[in-house]
Amino acid sequence: MKAIVTASVPFDVHFYDLDPMNIVWHGNYSKYFELGRVALLAKIGYGYNAMKASGYAWPVIDMHIRYYRTLELGQRAEVRAGIIEWENRLKIDYLIVDPETGRKVTRGHTVHVALDIETKEMQWETPPILREKLAPWLGS
Repeated sequence: MKAIVTASVPFDVHFYDLDPMNIVWHGNYSKYFELGRVALLAKIGYGYNAMKASGYAWPVIDMHIRYYRTLELGQRAEVRAGIIEWENRLKIDYLIVDPETGRKVTRGHTVHVALDIETKEMQWETPPILREKLAPWLGS
């Protein structure tokens, strides 16, 4: 599925991200996805502070990660994030690449649902605020 809006962020692999084998510990890839998600949400003007102000949280309810290659200490990488679903849930695709070679390192996605912050009730339909933020990319 093609993303309606994308953002990308370069990052460096640091010592604290490594496991005992001197490669990035698999659990840190979700942190790299978060870098992409933050850039993507900032691009549409709906970062975490704006979410909170709108009365909704968007927790992750599902995550999938597929590993192709490892990342190592000092390596430069890039995470690309794109919104591919937004009508009843928010689904964001991620691709981590080695920018020097263009080779993919990791691919994945997260699924989020709107949660009314006050009532803690899950919303079964995307709140109007997200549609408003996505309007420039939806042609609305």
